[in-house]
Amino acid sequence: MSVLINFVKSLGLPNTISVAIIGALPILELRGAIPFGVWGLRMHPIAALISALCGNLAVIIPLLFAIDPFISKLNSIEIGKKWINRARMKGEIVKRLEVLGLFLFVAIPLPGTGAWTGALVSFLFGIKKRWAIPSIAMGVITAGIIVTLFVSLGPVKGTILAIVFIVSFSKLLDILIRRTE
Repeated sequence: MSVLINFVKSLGLPNTISVAIIGALPILELRGAIPFGVWGLRMHPIAALISALCGNLAVIIPLLFAIDPFISKLNSIEIGKKWINRARMKGEIVKRLEVLGLFLFVAIPLPGTGAWTGALVSFLFGIKKRWAIPSIAMGVITAGIIVTLFVSLGPVKGTILAIVFIVSFSKLLDILIRRTE
């Protein structure tokens, strides 16, 4: 991942564009773009948030409309099969809570739960695009705000608080999923 970040940084683009590009990339998305913007490029947290959101939100609609051929291509490579299986396993909340679950899935600021995986999960569990688009978008915005709050605290405090938040939120989601069974 640092190779990608260094490559984007080496392009000499304005910071806002660099952060938007990283925000649009799979895996990194805004969870990587915001810390990169704030800690790596010394951007104001709100500027990093807006830039990362622009990049991450920009991929939602193209992903949802290109998902069929995208899945076929992914299934043809080993890492793609692993990603699809991982998304299926992680998507239990989406299976149970549907649109709300998709929002929560994307809103939890964990690696692999952003717009890219959200689009894949919405396809795997048959959520219609008209519901998936706003659900994923709201999840991305929520995750962006959460990540920005953590990043604003600095690397040590922000990381510690993020871990506590994620563990607590995961436990809450487990309880919520069990109640819907």
